[in-house]
Amino acid sequence: MGNEKMKSGVVVITLTATVYKGRIRETYSSRIGFCGQFNTKILSELGKHFKEIYYKQTEQECVKKSLIPDKIVCRVSIKSTECEMILNGK
Repeated sequence: MGNEKMKSGVVVITLTATVYKGRIRETYSSRIGFCGQFNTKILSELGKHFKEIYYKQTEQECVKKSLIPDKIVCRVSIKSTECEMILNGK
C-alpha cells in the first residue's frame, strides 16, 4: 500500500442519529464542513471519529430528556469536491 495523493477541495461530513424508543423514533443530524487538503484515508478516519463522538452526544441528549432508548443508530456521509483553487486559502 503506497501513500495516497492529497487532494485539495471542500468536504462536508453529515452525521445522522436515529433514536428508537418502541414505535417512536427521533432523528438528529449535524453537518461539519471544511476546505483544505485531504485524502480518502483521512476522511474515513475522521468519519469514524466523528461518528463515535456524535453517538456519545446523542446518548447524553437522551439522558437530559430522561429517555432510555431501545437503540441508537448513527450514520455518517462524507461528500467531497476537488477544487484547483480555494479562495482565501493556500
